[in-house]
Amino acid sequence: MAKAYDRMEWGFLEGMLLALGFTRGWVDLVLVCVSSVRYNVMVNGEAAGTRKESQGLLHGVKVARGAPPVSHLFFANDSLLFFKATDVEAQAVRECLDRYGQALGQLVNFDKSSIMYSTNTMSGVRDRVGASFGVQEVEGFGRYLGLPSFLGRNRTSVFRYIEQKVRERVSSWQKKLLSRVGKEVLLKSVAQAMPILSMSVFLLPTVICASIENMMNRFWWQHGGATRRGLHWLSWRCMALPKSCGSMGFKRLREFNVALLAKQVWRILTAPESLTTRVLKARYFFPNDCFLKARLGSNPSYIWRSILAGQDLLRKGVVRRVGDGADTLI
Repeated sequence: MAKAYDRMEWGFLEGMLLALGFTRGWVDLVLVCVSSVRYNVMVNGEAAGTRKESQGLLHGVKVARGAPPVSHLFFANDSLLFFKATDVEAQAVRECLDRYGQALGQLVNFDKSSIMYSTNTMSGVRDRVGASFGVQEVEGFGRYLGLPSFLGRNRTSVFRYIEQKVRERVSSWQKKLLSRVGKEVLLKSVAQAMPILSMSVFLLPTVICASIENMMNRFWWQHGGATRRGLHWLSWRCMALPKSCGSMGFKRLREFNVALLAKQVWRILTAPESLTTRVLKARYFFPNDCFLKARLGSNPSYIWRSILAGQDLLRKGVVRRVGDGADTLI
């Protein structure tokens, strides 16, 4: 969107609604919709989707039979729209965007937008659909929020950019005179935090994790500049033990990666109605309702492989509350 958050301040919106005579409860509801990242439009007590989709003029993407169709995904500052590469559906999407702009006064920035087609889309169809929006065609979306949108066979080369980012940051610290306490703060609060977003979604290759740990270990033991390595009195495995055991309390990246993926498993268990859970269930563990019994399956994606890496860890500590026994088979 073109300056979506610069056109109206929330405080001004609240003041104008109150000045126009709307009740405080209604104004609070409007502000919740504006300031929250999640809300649904209710029609006669039921959550409503897009009208074009209900009329059959738009068809979202389905990853498997029985999976919910995904017609749009909204992120922090980007939106992804999915539809069939036909003139009818392209026109329907354009009408939705134009009506949205007329209703709210916001503008769609087509200059910063792009379109991508599947490999089996003919060139003539691409030209017509692209011309209806006036956007450029791209082969891939690259990385968004630090995460790659497409993965190839060589996982190490795909995630090599994480190692490079940590290397550049650590190299900038080597020119400074830092104490042991300063190095500890930088390693724990910056270097170990940089790959957290990627590790929350993907299982990083062991080579990448080991390379980053070796990099941090060298930075910890060196003294007097980057050329003086110093003596490595302890390995990173020993330094990664908890402080209660007399060590430094650094993180083992591989174990930390699996722990973050276990949190994703926990979200799948506790939020069965979420879009992520419904999509994964239809693709990988349908009709089995229990995710803890899910298996790798045939032709799995790398995200599914990564999520299953945290399944065993969660299974060791998770317990089931029987309650009244209505949904527990014994």
